[in-house]
Amino acid sequence: MKFIEKVAKEASRIGGTERVKSVYIGLSYCLAVLENGNAGLAFVFKDELLAGCNIHLPKRPLAGSRVDELLTLAGSGSLANSIALSVANAVFVPHAESDSHGDFMDHCQIQAGTRVGMVGHFVPLEPLILERGAELFIFDLHPEPLSKVMPSGKIADILPTCDVAILTATSIINETADELLAHADQCQSVVMLGPSTPLLATCYAGTPISCASGVLIRKREAMVQAIVEAGGMRVFSPFIDKVSIVI
Repeated sequence: MKFIEKVAKEASRIGGTERVKSVYIGLSYCLAVLENGNAGLAFVFKDELLAGCNIHLPKRPLAGSRVDELLTLAGSGSLANSIALSVANAVFVPHAESDSHGDFMDHCQIQAGTRVGMVGHFVPLEPLILERGAELFIFDLHPEPLSKVMPSGKIADILPTCDVAILTATSIINETADELLAHADQCQSVVMLGPSTPLLATCYAGTPISCASGVLIRKREAMVQAIVEAGGMRVFSPFIDKVSIVI
């Protein structure tokens, strides 16, 4: 079972009969709002969308669907995964509220000499890790020329040698999470990080994940506007709280 399918299964188990009020698909993120008011985010790989004036959706309309209907989209393509994951993250909101523990950096013993592998370039974290004296290896799908960021092809060689692995939750959407988790199996601490992160501990059973760090939406209407106006993290950061759960 793919990791995205495992997440969908957990969401269906605890909230499958709920209804989806709205789904907003922007150029960077997808936002799902349930009829109970809870909302969840997931990244959108816009490069994966087909060209043309109409984007194919696996189901229309999305609004009004039962949660478990949209969760069945998991594993059937990039945009379908974004929709399913945003719905799952909306389902997980009440559980994250009761189990959050603040910043993930507090739960990783990053210090001088620690080897940290970061899959996905989280630019604001780079100086925070380096100032602790850690050795940082950054991997990304599209590293900029002449930067210190390495291509994803280097992950298999370097990540297994790291003490701490920080994995972008977008890997759930492009279905590389399973491979990354296998490479990080021997790391002392493994963090799933980003706005797409599922905040339910049981999603990570049987994986090396020790901390999941994501977001909870505090200003839903402002978030809707940010998403439909093609906003990303820099735009919607005032409307969220960053939370972590320890696995």
